Formats: sequence, C-alpha cells, structure tokens
Amino acid sequence: MAFKTWQTGVHIQQDKVIAVALTRERAGWRLRRWWAVPLSDGVIGEGKILKPEQLVNALRGWRKTLPHSHRVFLSFPATRVLQRALPRPSVTLRDSEQLTWVGAALARELEMPPDTLCFDYAQDTFSNTFQVTAAQNREVDTLLSLAKALRLRLAAIVPDAGALANLLSAVAPVRCVAWRDKHQWLWAMRHQWGRRYTTEAATVNELAALLALSPSDIAVFDAARDPWEAVTLCQPPLPECGADYTVALALAMSEAP
Repeated sequence: MAFKTWQTGVHIQQDKVIAVALTRERAGWRLRRWWAVPLSDGVIGEGKILKPEQLVNALRGWRKTLPHSHRVFLSFPATRVLQRALPRPSVTLRDSEQLTWVGAALARELEMPPDTLCFDYAQDTFSNTFQVTAAQNREVDTLLSLAKALRLRLAAIVPDAGALANLLSAVAPVRCVAWRDKHQWLWAMRHQWGRRYTTEAATVNELAALLALSPSDIAVFDAARDPWEAVTLCQPPLPECGADYTVALALAMSEAP
C-alpha cells in the first residue's frame, strides 16, 4: 500500500510556528496531523526571520515527525510583500521579454536593483495592467535556506494572506476570508489579498468598510468559527484554539506548482 503525500502548510508567526498536514482522499481533505512549535522572543520580528539558526533548531523535532512522502508550503509574511499594478506596455511582448520588462519597470518604481527582487505577476485584462507581487531576494533566500537545513520537500513559498483564498470554496457564497492576530488582519478574495493593521480596523465591520464590503461578505475564522469545517475527514483531538491554524490549513490546501 502506497503512502499518500502529506500536504503540509507551515505558518511562521511572531511567537510560534503552526503546521497542518492533509492528504487528498476521494471524499475530500483528511487531516493527518497538526503542530504548534513555540519560538523564543526575538527569533521573528515584524515578519522577518532575525535568528535563522534558532528557528532551524526549534523545528528539528517537528521535522522528525514528517513522513518521507511530504510536500511543504511555507508562508511568506504579507507584511514583507510589495504589491503593485503596472500599466502594460503598448507593444506586444513575448513571454521572456514580458518578464524582463516587468522586472525592470518594478525596479524603477521601487528604486531598487532588479537582481535584488523576487517577483511574480499576472495579467489583469480588465484594467490592462500587470498585477505584480514582489519580495526581496534575501528574505526569500532565508526561507529557502531554512527548508534546505531541515531537508524539507519544499513545494512553494506562498504569501500568508494569499493562501486564505484556498478556503473560499468552503465558505461560499461569502466573498472574503479573514483571519487576525494581535497586530494585523490577513484577508483574501478571489483575485486579491492583503493585510491591515488592527489599529486601522479593530472589528470586522471596520475591516469590511476598508475593503468596500458588507460584514456579511467576510468569513472570519476566530474563537466562534474555526477552520476545520473546511476539512471533510477530521477526527479529534483538535487544538483548543482552532483559529490559530487557519493560515497553515489554507497553505496545506495549495496546489503544487
């Protein structure tokens, strides 16, 4: 009997790392395991990994619990991501030329050397723009080094807020999924995602106003609603604070590139 691949979402938070492993079954997703690994103060700061060696050491025990057949989706903090809409050039470009053009245009706008940026983009035919998501190479490299040190089978590095879109089908017809911690809201809709400080929006009503939505358009995973409802096959024991696992669960539901 072949073992199914554990799709594992890893959400690096300010004071802990949360992970969720799922497998695909005919009936839907099956929860295989969940983890919470506490972190010492100062390992993570404002989304940045400040002490990578300490983070690796903290995760070594967790790594030993993963089966050989696994696929990891690592979170990248939305607070460290830049999103830009760039007007498309007036001439038609081939794919390779388009990639070069987007990189150069983004570098000019951000006043940064192109080789310091890691970016992805999609064409928005309605607004005739490129929707660009970018991060600094050195911060992406830190995550790649983490995965290498732990010998993880890394499938993708995914913006934490963007991953929440994987939960939209579970909450349909609601248009937006949101999650919050002490300092920020992460939110995602079908074609856009982002973050807001809790100082900007203390409640879901205030978040809805900022996003030009009705509060009823937003599904919030919190103490009253945990994300396990999105998992078809889910057996106890489950963690007491299910909402903490929202982003990790969404990451685990990602499609491998």
